[in-house]
Amino acid sequence: MSPDRGLRAGPLAVPLVVAGIVPTALGLALPGPAVALPSAAALPVGAALALLGAWMTAYAVDRVYLRQPTPLGDRPPEHLVTDGWYGIVRNPMAAGMTLLLAGEALLWSACAVLLWAAVVLTVSYAGAKRVEEPSLLRTFGDEYARYRRSVPAWVPALRSGRG
Repeated sequence: MSPDRGLRAGPLAVPLVVAGIVPTALGLALPGPAVALPSAAALPVGAALALLGAWMTAYAVDRVYLRQPTPLGDRPPEHLVTDGWYGIVRNPMAAGMTLLLAGEALLWSACAVLLWAAVVLTVSYAGAKRVEEPSLLRTFGDEYARYRRSVPAWVPALRSGRG
């Protein structure tokens, strides 16, 4: 981030609301039976998923929204980010928020949070396919096309090296 630009709150608002405020409200308002795991496993698995998801989301926000002039994702970044989490999946913010929400569903024992995670993933997928990917292809051309062929969109490939 250049020294003449201060911290912008806008890019932080979406993950804060989507993965913080909404699941907390759902967890408090609609707690339910344990989500698919015995209670002894729910805490460590939920915490691990939440921490991994938070790390991925924070990395994505930093690399794309805080280090580049893309205030709310309303225009493509100046530089195509392909390292770090972006070298593992093309959509680490959405994948990270989904993992974070799945972890929160376990921690809150709230199926409503798991349903919210499904909504977030569905909206993220549609936005990536209809808006983000075409915009990045127009902006970065062959560079993005090669990146898209070599890095999976949502789930890391279970193969060694990039093809």
